[in-house]
Amino acid sequence: MDYPISTSLTISAQFLYRAYLGCHALQARKPQLLNALQCSEAQLRDPAFQLQIESIACLCAAARDELNRADVHSAIGEKMVPHGFSDHGFSAFFQPSFGEALIQLVTEQRLGGEQPIVKLMRLSSGDRLVWNDDRVAAPDLVHIVFALIYYCGESLAEGRFHTVKSAHFGHPRPEGFRGFPHGNMKDEALPCHFNRSSTYLEYHPSAMTKPVPRNNPAIVSAIERQKAVFARSRFEQANLAKLTYEYLFYLLDKAGLSLDAAAVTFGMAERTLRRKLVAEGISYRQLLEQVRRDTCHLYFLEGTRNLSEIAAKLGYSELSAFTRAYTSWYGHPPSQDSGASPALAA
Repeated sequence: MDYPISTSLTISAQFLYRAYLGCHALQARKPQLLNALQCSEAQLRDPAFQLQIESIACLCAAARDELNRADVHSAIGEKMVPHGFSDHGFSAFFQPSFGEALIQLVTEQRLGGEQPIVKLMRLSSGDRLVWNDDRVAAPDLVHIVFALIYYCGESLAEGRFHTVKSAHFGHPRPEGFRGFPHGNMKDEALPCHFNRSSTYLEYHPSAMTKPVPRNNPAIVSAIERQKAVFARSRFEQANLAKLTYEYLFYLLDKAGLSLDAAAVTFGMAERTLRRKLVAEGISYRQLLEQVRRDTCHLYFLEGTRNLSEIAAKLGYSELSAFTRAYTSWYGHPPSQDSGASPALAA
């Protein structure tokens, strides 16, 4: 069925990249997905690249064909839930309140350009997270975003309070739609209603004001400083170093860390990228080390992961390589700093 689509929305390539990786994690083949998107994996890794909203429909159609299932949205959204600092939206898990966390999560998805894709509407019966567009938006995008928000919200709450009460959509029920099942409760999916006057998630009363169990002001502060650098880089056309820093930050535990891969993404020869970065006063290797060091600091502030997991999250294939790097940064091995956190020492 065809739906009227809001053409004012754009999708960041990195959002689509994570949806693409989610489809692949569900066993959809990468070549078929990329063929549907008509772009390369290198392009999807570009922080500055934007795609038209129709791209998400193409990805979902390819995933449905690949997986031989009509409903893929909730599964893709669940696969996109952030699990580390190199995933968009993970900083939301450390915000003071549940409402602040949800807004942060959605903001970091970079959807809709300058206009926020959702807005929070306060009501006595229960707050609503409303899709912020008067026209009907692409159902594929709405369902994936709402699934991502729902599953992230459940993770944020950690079972301590109720989150979403129901979901409402301004379009007809898509064929084969099975709702948003969660964990072992496959038969207790979130109630969903269609053909409504607006599109929103309805939350239980007082959910938005609930404190987030993992609130960590030090992490929030550090992330804000990084975001300020990213924001400035988007207005500085010649600052390739900042763009490369952001590129590396979101790929530490994924593919694309080599200089050659970055050069392909930025559409230039490897030696051209190397030369341009050196002209800006830094090498690619130095940038990668800086990103790893900054992100390592965030994981130590988090204090819930062991050293082997942190090493993997920073893109090191072996703990010994991480230990050597950490020792070069601080003059002593990471085990010496892990005593303050039992989780790190585990």
